[in-house]
Amino acid sequence: MKKSIFLLIILICAMSAQAYDFKVANDDGCEIAYNINSDGTTISVTYTDKGTKRHLSNYADFLCDTMRIPEHVIYDNRQYTVTGLDSMCFRYINQNIHTLELPATIDSIVFYEEVGIDHYADASAFYGNSFRSIIMAENNPKYTTEAGILYTKDKSVLLAYPAGNLRDSVYIKEGVVMLGHGALVWARNIRYLELPLSLKELGEESLSEVDSLVHLIIKDSVERIGDWALACRRITHLTLGSGVKSVGVDFFVPLHRLNVDIYSRAINPPLIYNLKSNTPFLSNCHVDRTNIYVPAQSLNAYRQADGWNRFTNILPIEPPVVTGLDNVQVSWVQNFSATGYVWILYTDEAHTQRYMTLTFDANGHLTGIDLAGNQAPARVPALNEDDEEEPTQFAEYYSFTITGLSANTTYYFVRQSLNGTDVIDEENGTFATQSGTTAIDNINGSSSPTKVISNGNVLIKQGNKTYTLQGTEIK
Repeated sequence: MKKSIFLLIILICAMSAQAYDFKVANDDGCEIAYNINSDGTTISVTYTDKGTKRHLSNYADFLCDTMRIPEHVIYDNRQYTVTGLDSMCFRYINQNIHTLELPATIDSIVFYEEVGIDHYADASAFYGNSFRSIIMAENNPKYTTEAGILYTKDKSVLLAYPAGNLRDSVYIKEGVVMLGHGALVWARNIRYLELPLSLKELGEESLSEVDSLVHLIIKDSVERIGDWALACRRITHLTLGSGVKSVGVDFFVPLHRLNVDIYSRAINPPLIYNLKSNTPFLSNCHVDRTNIYVPAQSLNAYRQADGWNRFTNILPIEPPVVTGLDNVQVSWVQNFSATGYVWILYTDEAHTQRYMTLTFDANGHLTGIDLAGNQAPARVPALNEDDEEEPTQFAEYYSFTITGLSANTTYYFVRQSLNGTDVIDEENGTFATQSGTTAIDNINGSSSPTKVISNGNVLIKQGNKTYTLQGTEIK
């Protein structure tokens, strides 16, 4: 009797290790494992051996660099149509397989299943894949691919990014409104990710374990960030756009590292959901070494909000206005929806005495200076950018310097972000230049200085000498 029980246990273990119904070699000689679906006529690609999946490479013996899934398979004198991709069917795929080709008959792909408390992507068909490219048949009615990336047919949802792709920069096209569940999970090489303005949601685990990513900007269009979507352990700079309303508890994953800066541009602190159920997870966060930058008017709200109130350093996001004797460096926070910006400078608090108007394009480059009649400055201001091709940016700021202002003078400004002709946000402020004597006032001579423009530069002529706006004589 004991012997029979022992044999039965062995039989059960052997059956549990084989997670597929049958294997059939494709035209390349790769034996692909399938499960028969409930209708009895269609099949799904599955894992070769789920019983030991953490110890084996999936399809380890396949030597070709392209894995082609056929439309139809004949097994035991019956023809089946391949319609699905099962949970984890490409996990730990042999890394020699660079390309996956899928047939038009595929209409069911497992992208997530609940395998724990709000934990999904472990069940994704593509979780842990090492493909460099995914190619779907053009006539598939439900899915499509472009540049090796899998989308829904209308390309509104990015479903799967090939984790073995060698590119370190990824630009997701406009029109994508959602990163699907586990869409970029395990992607190995991405250091820079450009998200489109059309994006509204980052699905659960969409960027989970993209540990090469160090700098991420989530633009103002995104409203929801799914649980564990940002579980990237090497991020040192994270910006949450002004539209974000909720984030998953994974928001804290990068904070297990030192020297992390997080910029939340949302006026209202985003809700951090599943916070209570994951409280122990937060115990390793460096709450005293992480800088959380938020809008100045929202400091108290963040300092009191659940989750956010754990952090010691909650600081205003607004950049400083730095003044000199006759100059000012002004910076503003980039608005990702803006097509241009306008700066209007006044000499009075009521904004009736306009001094000048500066216009900029969406990249922060100066496009125009409008001097204001009788209120125009005595010396034409010069606007300096450190790099004409790439304007100075730090923490998503644009920055410029105006010289030629009057010393010991208070100025008032209005900064507007425009989308077309519509004002989409506005900032009012003031600054005062420092007391003292400007460089131009120190120029000796009896004749009055006059301004000239030479090769696009504003210069000061006095007698037979020529000076820069800073008072340096040009020989």
